[in-house]
Amino acid sequence: MRLELTRLVKTVAFAGAALTGGSAALSAQGLSNAEMERVKAEVTATMDRYYELFSARNMEALPEEIFAIPWMTLGGGGINASTSRDEALVRWQGSLIDLLGRGWNRSVFTIESVCVLNAGAAIVSGYNTRYDTAGSVMSVGSVSYVLGHTDTGWRIVAYTGHERGKVVSC
Repeated sequence: MRLELTRLVKTVAFAGAALTGGSAALSAQGLSNAEMERVKAEVTATMDRYYELFSARNMEALPEEIFAIPWMTLGGGGINASTSRDEALVRWQGSLIDLLGRGWNRSVFTIESVCVLNAGAAIVSGYNTRYDTAGSVMSVGSVSYVLGHTDTGWRIVAYTGHERGKVVSC
């Protein structure tokens, strides 16, 4: 589905506000350096856990531990939203089947930037390196993730792939 930029920004902002409760008290301006570092560490741990679960082929854990439902991919063709757990599982399992068919074994995410927007939202940018069963690099692709904090921890709300070297930073 295609959405113009204004609608896209409103959609992501709405999702972030919903996850953080929309509280003005969660302003990044009020975060201490220690709080910023805590958020960065928690978001980094979420990303590490995501890649660990995906590489372990544990798609069932993704909606429980990693992704907010609904979640979105933001691509060159527009937005692709998964609005239910079952719909999301079909997409993740399809991705896994495709990767396994091409000889994939595991993926590693290298973080280049964590931009803490406020106490309940962050953007993580970096690159995903995919390895095949022989341990050789299959591909390297850049990606940015939008994360929000919920009662159960940090969750990926949306992500997008992009050219390597394009990094979202604060």
